[in-house]
Amino acid sequence: MATPNPASDDRRPRSRGLYGAVWRWHFYAGLFVVPVLLMLAVTGALYTFDDEIEAWWYRDLQVTPVCAAPLPAASQEAAVRAAYPGATIRRYTVAAAADRAAQWTIQPPGGAALNLFVEPCTGTVRGALETRWQLMNVISALHGELLLGTVGDWLVELAASWALVLLVTGLYLWWPERGDRLLGTLIPRLHARGRVFWRDLHAVPAVWNALALGFLILSGLPWAGFWGGQLARLGTVSHLTAPTPNFVAAPTLDAAAPADPHAAHRAAAAAASHDTSIPWTIRHDPAPAGGPARIGVAEVEAVARQRGVLGPGLRLIYPDGPGAVWHLSYIPGGATTQRTLYLDPADGRALDDIGYGRYSPLGKAVEWGVEIHLGRQFGLANQLLCVLVCGLTVLTVVTGTVMWWRRRPPGGLRAGLGAPSRPRGYRTGAGVVAIAAGLGLLFPLMGASLVAVLLFDFTLRRLPWRRAA
Repeated sequence: MATPNPASDDRRPRSRGLYGAVWRWHFYAGLFVVPVLLMLAVTGALYTFDDEIEAWWYRDLQVTPVCAAPLPAASQEAAVRAAYPGATIRRYTVAAAADRAAQWTIQPPGGAALNLFVEPCTGTVRGALETRWQLMNVISALHGELLLGTVGDWLVELAASWALVLLVTGLYLWWPERGDRLLGTLIPRLHARGRVFWRDLHAVPAVWNALALGFLILSGLPWAGFWGGQLARLGTVSHLTAPTPNFVAAPTLDAAAPADPHAAHRAAAAAASHDTSIPWTIRHDPAPAGGPARIGVAEVEAVARQRGVLGPGLRLIYPDGPGAVWHLSYIPGGATTQRTLYLDPADGRALDDIGYGRYSPLGKAVEWGVEIHLGRQFGLANQLLCVLVCGLTVLTVVTGTVMWWRRRPPGGLRAGLGAPSRPRGYRTGAGVVAIAAGLGLLFPLMGASLVAVLLFDFTLRRLPWRRAA
């Protein structure tokens, strides 16, 4: 968060004015980012092992006798309907392993959505959990929106954007004038005491962690409400930037609508901006006059088997209204293994079968980033690396907070926040302004908050009690 006073640092800063200005921005960025970044690091580390943690936490529900020949999905569905008559089935998730329960998501009449755990070999419903309060769903909601909905989503996006500023300014403050010194540059001086000890314990691990943390921040932004919405709108520009099915609302059937080559791109932007009023239309021949036949989960499972996507990593999402289709999402492990199928609910025809090979160049990059972010691209090594990055982030946040606490002025807010003093006579150069403007355009929420911070700083320095001090 804070770094040593440049006047007392044992390095010789290149420009005291610029160094002091960067230090000041590093301080303000850290002041806002620290609490959210700490939460993101802790919840992110936990979510990296989401399956393993839930299998242990809910072991009485999740862990079952090994099942070599699971019951057909239709038999499991019948057991679910018998246990919860009148409930609407939303989703079926194939068991993750031979000793795990299958999960069925239902919506009881007048109640909250539930996840049911079903033994694949017997069809026994072992128990239910309210979906929104399931452990990893809570951690995911904390990680993505602080349990505050849209407001929390924007706060997380703001913190993530400012964390990038924190990384860039921190690297500048760390950059040594002499490249021949390892201690204090690439190796912390743990034998030191006081300011030097805390500075090294803050700066050196942060530098080692900077590239990986920057990647995790950028790869998480496609989920953000505002920035993700702009990314989805970018998909309307060219097929080279089209979002993947994982970031697009499922299509709907509209027999009367004309074919529209841009409908999928418009739907992507609508879905990312939480506006579901624009459907993704698919050209569809009208059903016979006698009315459409409705296929069930047995036929859908047969299509999944035929197309090679039946197994762990498959979710069957039921049609949820007029014009809705069966949605099969298959992610067994890693970006390149992904498949998404849409089936006509009337006859089971595959309306589309989208694999990694059909993703746009930007879509491929986003999916690789997402899978690495979740710790799923390279197995256990990926998970451990993510936890290491999160752990170093916690260390950096804690040591930065200690540094600020040690140097803060006594007297509370009236004495100020302990921000570095404004360099006398220093004027922000055109290059710095251009970089700030570029970041503001790339991350609009950060740009708006940058203006707010400037106004806050301007006002704080002109308060009567501050001038009197």
